[in-house]
Amino acid sequence: MITLNNKKPVNIYDPAYDKLFENLQGNILKGHGRNFTSHIFLRFEENKKDKVKKCIASFANEITSCKKQIKENLAFKRDRTSGDTFIGFYISALGYSFLENFNSSEKETDFFGSMKDANISDIKPSDWESGFREDIHAMILVADDNLMLLREKEISIRKEMNGKCKIVKIENGNVIRNEDGAGIEHFGYADGISQPLFFSDEIQELETKYKDVKINYSSFFPLSQVLVEDPFLKNEEAFGSYLVFRKLEQDVDGFKAKEEKIASIVGRKTDDEKEEIGAIIVGRFEDGTPHILSHEEGIIDNLSNNFLHKNSSNGKCPFLNHIQATNQRDEASREMIMARRGIPYGIFPGEGREVGLLFMSFQSDIKKQFEATQIQANHYKDLIIGQNLPQKMNLDCFGKKGKEINVENFVKLRGGEYFFAPSIPYLKNV
Repeated sequence: MITLNNKKPVNIYDPAYDKLFENLQGNILKGHGRNFTSHIFLRFEENKKDKVKKCIASFANEITSCKKQIKENLAFKRDRTSGDTFIGFYISALGYSFLENFNSSEKETDFFGSMKDANISDIKPSDWESGFREDIHAMILVADDNLMLLREKEISIRKEMNGKCKIVKIENGNVIRNEDGAGIEHFGYADGISQPLFFSDEIQELETKYKDVKINYSSFFPLSQVLVEDPFLKNEEAFGSYLVFRKLEQDVDGFKAKEEKIASIVGRKTDDEKEEIGAIIVGRFEDGTPHILSHEEGIIDNLSNNFLHKNSSNGKCPFLNHIQATNQRDEASREMIMARRGIPYGIFPGEGREVGLLFMSFQSDIKKQFEATQIQANHYKDLIIGQNLPQKMNLDCFGKKGKEINVENFVKLRGGEYFFAPSIPYLKNV
């Protein structure tokens, strides 16, 4: 019998896990890796439950399983063969209430509520974008490296859902990369670096990389970090994961202007000196180099995840850098680690053009992982995603005592929702 509390990484060739991989949706244990995405938000049509269920059961045959994703990943490594269009299907608490006729108040998990009700200091849902303010029952994720094929699939899904589901919103994501080919977000920093790893081949790759080098931080996590039994299906080999989706708008001009302002106050004149201002705020330089390992970018192991934070605070800094505020890298914080699967939206910033991140994370407990991380970021005054920040901040962190600067939010929540990624057998038999 499979246990989610595995003490060793999972070998993808172990037949004991074959059925789990077949039943589990892809993108949870490993990112789908496509360059373009479409996130289609649905509300099931009232008084059409039978039609909605039939539509979902039929659509389930198109969903990309973890097993298929693993096979496509192996094919890509072998001969660079691209995989098919990736499809995922996720259901909100309201969606389950529609499909299963249960009283959400009877459930003990925070999932059976809405992000609108979360106590994490978010802006009011009435200030969210249109569409996100409405009731959302499900989200379909479509991903492909070919933008034309993605658009064709999006149109096909619109037709398939017509008469059963109302499409309340569609968000599109696109990977952006730096000159080294690493994925970045719109502030210009390498992103998605510190991820939990579940498979033995990934861990072996790290062990080979750090042969004869001390491994300070373990990237291995058990399946229980992100997987739970499917709550609406009695099947010992059917698992799912809780999903958080947030559309986060980034004020790139504001962030860069604040870097320049701080640099001018503290006397940083060269480009490299100015670059370190952002690294102090984020915790990494733009190329990914951890600031704790180097005070300038460009180390060979620039995308390193092999480090620990020395202290939670050095006693002089009024805030913690983003990567430390969201991951203390101690034993207690490991429980909070999520599998992040976000993607930027907007090609590039500019006047009148909104850009940001379509944040997605999978976890086994939204309260203990995502919400705990957001609350911690608020507490440590993370200048990237922290909420309720002070109006002013001293510049002791940058070596300038007695000076203060105004503080603004550079990232703004535009809306989102909590979902569950059900097992494929549940969807086929809904």
